[in-house]
Amino acid sequence: MNGEMIISKGYGFSDQEKKIYNTPKTVFDIGSITKQFTATAILKLEMQGKLSTDDSLAKYFDQVPADKANITLHDLLRHQSGLTSNVGGDFEKINDEEFLNKVFSSPLKFETGSNFYYSNIGYSLLAMIIEKVSGQDYEAYCYEYLWKPAKMEMTGYSRPAFDPSLISNGYYQDDSLWGKPTDKEWDQNAPYWHLKGNGGILSTTEDMYRWHTCLMTDLVLSKEAKQKLYHPKLRKEEDENTIYAYGWDVSTTNRKTTQVWHNGSNRILYADFLRFIDEDITMIFLTNKSHPNFNNVCFHISKMIFNPNFTPIIPIADNKENRTFTIRILKTLEEGGLEKAKEELSLKKKSEQLLIYIMRDEGFNQMDNGNGDLALQILELNAFAHPKSAESIQWLGEGYMETGNKELAIKYFKESLSLNSDNRWVNERIKELEDTK
Repeated sequence: MNGEMIISKGYGFSDQEKKIYNTPKTVFDIGSITKQFTATAILKLEMQGKLSTDDSLAKYFDQVPADKANITLHDLLRHQSGLTSNVGGDFEKINDEEFLNKVFSSPLKFETGSNFYYSNIGYSLLAMIIEKVSGQDYEAYCYEYLWKPAKMEMTGYSRPAFDPSLISNGYYQDDSLWGKPTDKEWDQNAPYWHLKGNGGILSTTEDMYRWHTCLMTDLVLSKEAKQKLYHPKLRKEEDENTIYAYGWDVSTTNRKTTQVWHNGSNRILYADFLRFIDEDITMIFLTNKSHPNFNNVCFHISKMIFNPNFTPIIPIADNKENRTFTIRILKTLEEGGLEKAKEELSLKKKSEQLLIYIMRDEGFNQMDNGNGDLALQILELNAFAHPKSAESIQWLGEGYMETGNKELAIKYFKESLSLNSDNRWVNERIKELEDTK
């Protein structure tokens, strides 16, 4: 891109009760975007000669059980350790010993290194190792070697001594108050180990942009370390075009450029960080009220940047009338069948709209509960109601893939691609299905 353009704005309220608006200086919980700081700190320690990503857990912890003794830092970074995702709630009180006992006594999901399973506790173990090796608190090490060089003075758990009025309140979908993350029970200056190192860092959009610009240089990580950050050693069956690397989801775009991305959410707060490092373009989206209608904002903006023919679909309002209508249609479908539901849909008021994400969630909930036929009818009705939505048609394809109908899965995946040709995941599913026909 020629020249530079930065758009930095805030929308809505960080505190609805006090009518305080969100601004670029508002402090948000960035959730699992925290993991990229943990991964970078590990690579920084490796650059300093203090550890290796090939080191095993047994090097850093006593009494590691045999099934976990050979888990390496590389395995933790890539979520291929086989460890479960969590052993407690984000703000549940726990000390180091209790946390390790829970982690080490939990059964593995699979043989280490053989598969992928997103594990928050793996990144908390990495944070523990950072403290052991550096002799510093996790936040102190990150500040000294990551955030301070990047001029990020508004990022951390508590070190910045945030002005409480700048920290956004989280809100539920009904606008009831969840509160500030700093109001929750913490272990003095940081969350307990259920969250520390894997989530919960506070930051601003401005600081996260500083982090992007820092990673575009060699200020914190060398070229070799950044290569490892984005392109670590792969498992045999992996396609290098779409991987979970070290704290980043990395893929190759249709333009043959590199996209790196991560998000973070506790279903109240949502954070999104999308970067196109070959084109030096980034989108950072932080919100204190998560909603599926807005969680793909960064991807929609990127499509508008790179595809002049892309027209975003304005989300349907998630209001009481549309929720009531959607629930009514679902009840009609369950009691009277698909054709009856389509008939009722055709008679709807102009103001009534079927909520696409409620339909998706209910469809896959029915699938998970073993009701495949009903699930497919729900997903089909969703696609029928939203024929120009690549997502609704993709979900119908997923439904047929889950129920073993490869031909219809391929059909709907291809139809979805005709509406959104940038969807690499759908392209990969088509290839897999065609290869196994």
